[in-house]
Amino acid sequence: MLEDMHPRDEEIWRAIDRGDREIDWEAWFGHPEGANYLSAAGHEVTARAVVGLTSFFDSRWLPKAVTPSPAASRDRDTFVGLGRSSPVLQFFNGADKGAWVEAVRWWAAYAYLEKAGVPGFASVRRDARRDVTLSRFLHTQTQARLALMGAARGLPVELEPAKASGGPGDIRIGPVFIEVVTFAEDQRLQDYERFRESCRIHLFTLDRGREIYWEGDLPELLNGNDFEAWKKRTEEAADECMASGTAGDVVTSSGRRLTVRPGKAPLGTSLAGDAVESDQGKRLLGKVRGKGAKTEGAGTAWIWVEDHSGLFHFPTPFADMTLAAKTDALADLLGPVLKEYTHVAGIVVSNAAHRRLPLPPDEDAPRRAGQGFQRGLPLDRVRETIVIPRRILLPEQTSLIARMCDAEAASLNWALAKLGVPGGVSSLLSAPPDPRPASLWTP
Repeated sequence: MLEDMHPRDEEIWRAIDRGDREIDWEAWFGHPEGANYLSAAGHEVTARAVVGLTSFFDSRWLPKAVTPSPAASRDRDTFVGLGRSSPVLQFFNGADKGAWVEAVRWWAAYAYLEKAGVPGFASVRRDARRDVTLSRFLHTQTQARLALMGAARGLPVELEPAKASGGPGDIRIGPVFIEVVTFAEDQRLQDYERFRESCRIHLFTLDRGREIYWEGDLPELLNGNDFEAWKKRTEEAADECMASGTAGDVVTSSGRRLTVRPGKAPLGTSLAGDAVESDQGKRLLGKVRGKGAKTEGAGTAWIWVEDHSGLFHFPTPFADMTLAAKTDALADLLGPVLKEYTHVAGIVVSNAAHRRLPLPPDEDAPRRAGQGFQRGLPLDRVRETIVIPRRILLPEQTSLIARMCDAEAASLNWALAKLGVPGGVSSLLSAPPDPRPASLWTP
């Protein structure tokens, strides 16, 4: 599989790994000849997406997002994962087409909202450019996604609507005022995830053109000279493996062992990292309570929590629950917040961390105190959304949110049609989706 990576992509990503060039959206999407899963229309959409995403974020944003400055404040969340969600690197997990479709969704949402002249769009774009952090990126993505879902249902939408007490909110869809909360890993998890991403990209560059593969443990968090020394040892181990045809080990001071072996990787080969634990339920409760306090002047409002590798992240106990059990658990956890903040009409927690092909069937979990939705999204995303409304209050708003969640999968094709791509996602792919198992990670 590795030998099929396009030579131009390999050259560019080696240069990015060495620090010889900055990444841009063209490199992030990859060379057109390497994306043989796309139709001619798909290649045209890629070109439009490169231009559109560069314009929305500006040309300086992506290098900062993928490679945060080491001088960044430690109390701000670092940006993790965007680099490896590139279609080029997701090729190694069999998830390149899904990563491409997800990136097209980003572009389509922004492009449609700008074309439609949605109020507040310029303010959202300005905030996205200024604040290059994971939280802001997720916040912007969620605002755009919800606005698109509402527009696709024929509802008027407004970004950054004014609160009753003054100042901007996040989004209004018809009569529903929504405040967005992003919920990502805590700082320790983010630091290690960014480091693990750097390790994987480095190992990918060593594999090109070689019949070798890696298995075992990625190192504990290394900084500065220690990381450079580890990279040098992996390069030497790869060279020796190719020359001798025998396996070699790279062992860290803590005993974590990474092995390079000759040949092609057997099915199921994986790389493991350190386990970093955190009380995600407590963190979520703190986030929601904080937003509840900040929105008291907004009038009646919904709180929408966009979860990124928090509660739903494997291997947390919550992630292994059924959809019905998750709905009950969140109702128990968040019920006291609804009693505490009487202006909050309901709380929604949503996550799309799982990627599966083929997509699982849709699932609904109506429960006494809430409702859960599982929907497969183009191409390989599984979104779980749990709605916990205040009892009896504003049933029309609760119903509107439920209808949006139910029909989210159709919003991308609707936006593409509005942007002059009438055939939808299927017209952009040259062949049916590859049934190879896909990565369980998302931005």
